[in-house]
Amino acid sequence: MIPSARIEAVIDLTAQVAHSLKENGPAADVIVRNFFSTRRYAGSKDRRRITGLLYEIIRQWGFLADISDTNPRLMVMAALKQMDDDPLKYFTGETHAPDQLTDREKKFLETLPQEQEDHHRLNYPKWMEAALKERFGVKFNEELLALNERAPLTLRIARNSEKIITFLEDKDIAYHRGIHANSALIIEEQQQIRDWPIYREGLVEIQDEAAQLAVKYVELRPGQQVMDLCAGAGGKALAAAGYMKNKGQIYAFDIHESRLKELKLRAKRAKQHIFQSYVLTPKNRNEKLAEFKEKMDRVIVDVPCSGTGTWRRNPESKWRMTPDLLKEYINTQTTLLEEAWQAVKPGGRVAYMTCSVLKSENEDQILSFLKKHEDAALVPIKKNGIEQLDGTLQLSPYSRGTDGFFVAILEKTDINSKSK
Repeated sequence: MIPSARIEAVIDLTAQVAHSLKENGPAADVIVRNFFSTRRYAGSKDRRRITGLLYEIIRQWGFLADISDTNPRLMVMAALKQMDDDPLKYFTGETHAPDQLTDREKKFLETLPQEQEDHHRLNYPKWMEAALKERFGVKFNEELLALNERAPLTLRIARNSEKIITFLEDKDIAYHRGIHANSALIIEEQQQIRDWPIYREGLVEIQDEAAQLAVKYVELRPGQQVMDLCAGAGGKALAAAGYMKNKGQIYAFDIHESRLKELKLRAKRAKQHIFQSYVLTPKNRNEKLAEFKEKMDRVIVDVPCSGTGTWRRNPESKWRMTPDLLKEYINTQTTLLEEAWQAVKPGGRVAYMTCSVLKSENEDQILSFLKKHEDAALVPIKKNGIEQLDGTLQLSPYSRGTDGFFVAILEKTDINSKSK
């Protein structure tokens, strides 16, 4: 593709993303994948250039949309100019190139404003400003800048670390060990690992170090009965099986059957066989969960959330979030935590987790729960982050070099035995 054709492709994709954000449509990576599936002529350099510019636009979406009234052509022009790449080189009107600039567009570029306001400069929704400043305080700028950076590729060692290290070194793939989780490997350059033999054989999984550390604090042991109430594709359940040495049972629940099928494939690849999976529906949910009442040694509940801690991996998610949607998430989290508590037996523990940095989804949820449940005790996590409730753990890219992630461990005490 000629350079101008690449820019025309970015304009097309920007328009599709704008429509998807407005209508809560497919994610940007799905849009990009579908776009290239019908354009086989696009080579690897074309794809890198197009997706790189598109994601730069998505990172700055709030600012670019505000100054352009979400006009895709203007957004692309502004992004190019900000990168000191003259739009006139591309907007030529030639075959496969964007139309020439109009007088209005030329004036727009000549008077392009600077990113003066914090929410434009640091790329976050303005309505979240108070909550983000409450969390980060004097390190607000540093934390938001870190959330704008590109996240590293982090692997979890599932087994046979010697074989993994040998493969990486033989292929001259630069890496370093995680700081917080012994199982973490940070790959220093982005890689496509799906065809790596160590991945196909289930020796490694893609998982951020924060999530690996969170599972460690669940204190899992062989032979336990464990529930993963929001299992998804099973990243934490697979890590849990490692701590359990494939002994005991892990009951994986999710509302999406496709995700549980992915867990089954990943478990097979990892040679882990202690999983039972259940699809929860509005009709069967209460009856199915009742079967597990007070039978679990551990319940992991990684709840749906705003995803504010993963903005560096998924920058478009910040522009999809709304105040009403956040309220829905908070209500769902409260319900899920109650369900997890019903399933854990006296002496057992619930691990509440989010990939959020918002206090309303994290410490506030735990404080509210503790007030309602006299049989609940917070088990202190002996590691410090930027949490605002002692005993919990809040990680962030700037403070700990991980995704934003929150963990709280709650133990169910036996009230009857206490009163005797």
